[in-house]
Amino acid sequence: MSRYFVLIFLCLVLVSCNDAASDGIKEKTHRGYEYMPDMYYSHAYQTYTMNPNFSDSMSAREPVHGTIPRGFLPFEYENTLDDFKRAAIELKNPFEKNTDNIEKGKQLYGMFCAHCHGEKGDGKGSITHPVYSAIPAYFDDVMIRPRSQTTMKNLTDGHIYHSIYYGYNAMGPHYNLVSDEERWKIVLYVNELQNKEK
Repeated sequence: MSRYFVLIFLCLVLVSCNDAASDGIKEKTHRGYEYMPDMYYSHAYQTYTMNPNFSDSMSAREPVHGTIPRGFLPFEYENTLDDFKRAAIELKNPFEKNTDNIEKGKQLYGMFCAHCHGEKGDGKGSITHPVYSAIPAYFDDVMIRPRSQTTMKNLTDGHIYHSIYYGYNAMGPHYNLVSDEERWKIVLYVNELQNKEK
């Protein structure tokens, strides 16, 4: 019985020494038997080649409607005055107001905001352009801002987040520069600046 087992084992070893390509990269040197060869040799179309399976002959397809890219969070508010006001009421900061989050927000504020809004949130940043340097202080509690109908000191988290996302007046949008988490941490730090003394 053991002789048969050894004989079968040797036959299997010899058969397995077949040098036919199994990875689909090398060229076959001789014929052999393969189980499900389509799994080894892909018949996939290259992205920008002709494809007879579709009426427009394009291999590159549009994503399915409603597809969300990995790591992307859709923002359900449009860049309109109505949605700016709606965001002001509905959006709440999901991050805890603690030392770590505020410190991270301060670092991000220094990188993306301070050059216009100033290190202290007083609107006196390093940019001295007439359009880009006319920025009110975050702690201003006198002048009512026309769009938000409130003072800078009383801007809500939703006001600030929407402004970071889409921009505001001369300020450009920052949705592609900072992530959702980073925007909320900047909001936390701006809250600190709103409560500073003049």
